[in-house]
Amino acid sequence: MIKTFLIITLLLSLSQVSAFAQTVTPTAKPTSESATEKLSDQINNLKEKIASRVAQLNLVEKRGFVGTVKDVSANQLTITDLNNVVRNIDVDEITKFSSSGKESFGLSDLKAGSVISTIGLYNKDSARLLARFINSYTSPIYLSGVVTSIDKTGFTLTLAMEENRSYVVDIENVTKISTYSDDVAEKIGFSKIPQNTRAIIVGYTDKKEKNRMVATRVLLFPDLPKNPAITIVPSAVDTSSGAITSSGSGKKLTPIR
Repeated sequence: MIKTFLIITLLLSLSQVSAFAQTVTPTAKPTSESATEKLSDQINNLKEKIASRVAQLNLVEKRGFVGTVKDVSANQLTITDLNNVVRNIDVDEITKFSSSGKESFGLSDLKAGSVISTIGLYNKDSARLLARFINSYTSPIYLSGVVTSIDKTGFTLTLAMEENRSYVVDIENVTKISTYSDDVAEKIGFSKIPQNTRAIIVGYTDKKEKNRMVATRVLLFPDLPKNPAITIVPSAVDTSSGAITSSGSGKKLTPIR
């Protein structure tokens, strides 16, 4: 009797365990599959974002331009670069502006004809540059002519050019003066500049006075023949010493008092 009771009790226990296992197993399997699907979706989304970002990076590169401003509007400007190609420049709130000699400088200070250099993010698709830095500067001018007079007191000289044009050239401490003769270049001081000599002068125009410039480099060619297209004014004299100088025609000139 006791043996029979034990057998019945054991069978009931086994049936309960089996029922519990059948109840638990189906719920565990769907949970695992759901987690796997969710993780797979996250990985696919990440792949798509990475691919999109890579595509964007391939369209954008760092680039810079130097050119002359054609037009300025609210948040953009157009320039003509050194290759005569029109470039569209966009600016935003983090674009930085700078200009030599000015502490406060911005987009409103740029005018048509201004020369700028800009660096930023260039979009190959739209062919536009989002500027990060814009710098405005004055481009140097190059003059070729003959030194016709020298003012050693005012540290200036007069350069005569073709078509009866002339420039007054200011010599500053930063001006480098060289003479080129017999294939040898030699640095000289202002007092050693010879009159009636061919010269090439590089510098910047004076904003207040027309036909006046500040020289950064003076290169003299004493061995070159005079340019017949340049007219040398007969009144050209050395105003510092009062010495009579030659006009190049053999006549002696009286110093201007």
